[in-house]
Amino acid sequence: MIPMQRRGLFTLAAAGAAMGAGLAAPTVLRAQTQLRTLADTLAGDNRFTEFLNLITRGSMVEKFRQAAPMTVFAPIDAAFAGAPSGLIDQLLGGSQSNENRNEVDRLRLGALIDYHTVPGAIRAAELTGDRRLRTVNGADIALSSANGRVSVQNPAPAQQIAGFGAAGANVSARPAQVVQADILASNGIIHAIDQVIWP
Repeated sequence: MIPMQRRGLFTLAAAGAAMGAGLAAPTVLRAQTQLRTLADTLAGDNRFTEFLNLITRGSMVEKFRQAAPMTVFAPIDAAFAGAPSGLIDQLLGGSQSNENRNEVDRLRLGALIDYHTVPGAIRAAELTGDRRLRTVNGADIALSSANGRVSVQNPAPAQQIAGFGAAGANVSARPAQVVQADILASNGIIHAIDQVIWP
C-alpha cells in the first residue's frame, strides 16, 4: 500500500512539474518573440549597415525608437553601390580625413532618410496597385505592384517641394524593388529595398 501511495505522489509531483513547465513556456516564448524598435531591428540586421549609418550620423536614431508607427523603405547595403558618386560622402561631410572633414549636412541627410519613411504601419498586403504615399519628408513616393513585386520611386524628380537637389540621381535610376517585405518592429514595419530613393 505504501509503495502505491508513493508512486501516486510521485506521479502527481511529476504532473505538477510538467504543468509548471508548461505554464512557464509561454512566458519564455513571449520574451523571445518580443519585437524590437525600428532602430534596433535595423541594427540587428547586417543588410542595413549603410542606412543605419546615415540614421546615426544624422542624429535620428531616437526618431526610429519613438512609439508612433512608421513604415520604412530601408535600402540594403548593396543599394548604396549605385548611389551617385560623392553624394553620400557630401551629405556625411566629405572626405574621411580630419583636415578635409566638413560638418554632416543634417538637413539634407534628414530629408533623404525621411523620404524613405511613411507615417503609419503599412503591410505588404496593402501595397497593391499603383498609388502614392506622402513621406515624412513631405514629398510623395510612387508605388506600383505587378506579379507579386512592389517597386518604389520618386514620381517627379526635380519637381517635388521637399527635394534637395539630387533629382538628377533619380531621372535615370530604375525604381527600387522591395526585396523583403514585412520585417516587423514594435513601432512599425520595414520593407527592404534594393535602391536608394532620392528626394
